[in-house]
Amino acid sequence: MTESEFTNLVFTVEKFDQILKAYSAYKQFMPDYVWEPIEKITDEQKTQAVQMVNDYHAGQFEPKNYNDMIAILKKSYPALAGPYETMYNKYKDQVAKLGPKGQEYCNGLEAQMYADASPDRVIWACHIFNNAKSAVSGAKALLLDDSEAAKIEEAFPEAVSFLNSKEFDAYAIVVNNLKTLDCDKDREQVFNTIKLFDKHSVLTSNT
Repeated sequence: MTESEFTNLVFTVEKFDQILKAYSAYKQFMPDYVWEPIEKITDEQKTQAVQMVNDYHAGQFEPKNYNDMIAILKKSYPALAGPYETMYNKYKDQVAKLGPKGQEYCNGLEAQMYADASPDRVIWACHIFNNAKSAVSGAKALLLDDSEAAKIEEAFPEAVSFLNSKEFDAYAIVVNNLKTLDCDKDREQVFNTIKLFDKHSVLTSNT
């Protein structure tokens, strides 16, 4: 797959299934309230999820926060709205258990997620790569903070397991060696970096 093909990819249910199968290997790093709705997804939900992805990358909507997102789901992709709302509310319940630094980190990460997002897949990935180093260092710093670590481990044990895993160590090595990319000029380099992270070849393969 070329950068242009990736940018203009039309998402399908088949591709969606490939991604779910590939990334099920990491389900031990996801809380049950996230993984169970994914594992039990219905055909209707898959169809609407695929349509939502294609509509987003076609520039039909661009949410700036959770309230925007849930309103869009309820209006245009109703089969996804309930599970997403439940998942988000459970996540926020866990965030509320954190100390002030942990809450600030999670809320900042959520805001950054919406700020990074772009209908242009390469631009979106570039934003993520450029902000990944600070996200990783921030998470590690919280785990070393005696006033925060225990609360994080209680609220997000799966995330802590990931941060202490060999998978994360490999990810962190790559992230720490990333140079800041010009999202407009370095499209090919961004795409090559996406391929580097896509070790299952499900995001950047035509098959």
